[in-house]
Amino acid sequence: MLRNHLRTLSIAVAMAPLALLASCQYRTGAQYDIDHGWTVYGNAVATKRGETPEVTPETAPSYAESGQLVVLSGTVSDVCRTMGCWLEIEDTNTEGTRSSLLVMNKDHAFFVPRNCRGRRVHALGYVVVETHSVEMLRHLAMDAGKSQAEIDAISEPSKRVLFIADAVILPPGGLEKPVAPLPAEQEIAPIPDTSMTPAASEPAAASAPAAGDASAADEPAGAEPTPAEPPVDIPEAIDPSAGGARR
Repeated sequence: MLRNHLRTLSIAVAMAPLALLASCQYRTGAQYDIDHGWTVYGNAVATKRGETPEVTPETAPSYAESGQLVVLSGTVSDVCRTMGCWLEIEDTNTEGTRSSLLVMNKDHAFFVPRNCRGRRVHALGYVVVETHSVEMLRHLAMDAGKSQAEIDAISEPSKRVLFIADAVILPPGGLEKPVAPLPAEQEIAPIPDTSMTPAASEPAAASAPAAGDASAADEPAGAEPTPAEPPVDIPEAIDPSAGGARR
């Protein structure tokens, strides 16, 4: 009995480091950083290794149009300088090859600090393929601070892999306050037309013709009122005996 108890205890002690190691590896890198104080922009859900793929700009395209929630990690190489509605994440692999991926904040629901270039970053969202029009590409170039010559040189639409982010996670400290999202448009109820409705304080009989008003009473129902004749200026008679004076 004692021998079995000691054997169970020794197994438990031996497994403790493995359990601790497994618990450390249970969270994704993004979740680990969130739990250690990194700032979340947008809405982040808890992510677990083995359930949520962790990708780089180089490996992300393999999940394009898969509908799979992924964590994209790298360094911010560029950001929208107008509102912070998009950023570009880049990374360098072990062979020294650099790759980048454009990240757009979903539905413009949140913005990131416009001075976050050079920071380590995680983005939580989905990889998609979209075609950007010339107008959209020029808009992005303008937001990135490109020269007018570079903007004018964009003349064809581009089909590209994008990352649509539900959340962006950045380390705290030294970042400006992001631009506040625009307030949602509220539907305004139509105002009823009361121009033909009598005022509540007026009696119903007030709109009826007054007694003795023959002109109003004689008008047939639905007929347009007869316009009143303009007054005639009748000159006064002249008395010849008074030297042309009027009388």
